[in-house]
Amino acid sequence: MSSPLPLAGLSAVLLLVSASVAEAKPWKHAGMHPRTGRPADGLCHIETMHVHTAAPVHGETLYRTRDDVHIFIGDPTPFGYEGPRHAYYGHHPVVLNVYIQVDVDVVEYCYHDGPHYHAYAPPPRQEFVDREDVHYYAGEYPDEYKRDSPRRGRVNTVYSGWEVPRPVVTVAPPPQYHGPIIQVGLNLPVPRVELRVGAPPPPPPRREREVVIIREEHVVHEHHDDHHDHGKHHGKHDKHKKSKGRH
Repeated sequence: MSSPLPLAGLSAVLLLVSASVAEAKPWKHAGMHPRTGRPADGLCHIETMHVHTAAPVHGETLYRTRDDVHIFIGDPTPFGYEGPRHAYYGHHPVVLNVYIQVDVDVVEYCYHDGPHYHAYAPPPRQEFVDREDVHYYAGEYPDEYKRDSPRRGRVNTVYSGWEVPRPVVTVAPPPQYHGPIIQVGLNLPVPRVELRVGAPPPPPPRREREVVIIREEHVVHEHHDDHHDHGKHHGKHDKHKKSKGRH
């Protein structure tokens, strides 16, 4: 008769294996995305649908999901991205059907503050305006955008700890843009306005007329020739007398 102990041990092993398989479930991705949550680990460049065994890091802020597929919509530059880049400013819509094949636009929103990059151009059916090669969203923000803003806006906290190259923006956003305005590098002079309350100040005191007296000096030269017994001329001595006149 066999001992029940080996069966109990086998059951424990099966439970551990089942737990490991459950933890290593496949996570679906579409398009380029960070390998991990650390910029030093770089990017996965598979553009088509694929799976990984690790869950996306910062999944709530850097990714959007459609039919259980994770799509990275953040700025790829901190992760070493060197491909074509498109400069954006502020919050704007992102169309997920760039990566998944659907007939209608699946619109989500990017909550990056200020200037940032994406690997894709603005979606054609969304309203954007350009200024100095930077894309600004010119449409209205729906209620879903406002509802998700506190949760999705944490993307800026995540990126604040990384070295992020940003587009250089030197002009104010166009009037069609209605999103937040942050980190605009403008050095516009601010006019100085001085306000005075009450009666105007008295005029400055009148200066007294200055009287200047000019004196002229007349110099009279008298010449004397001194001769000695030997008939030699030793020199001339000038005596100067000054008379002052007042005018």
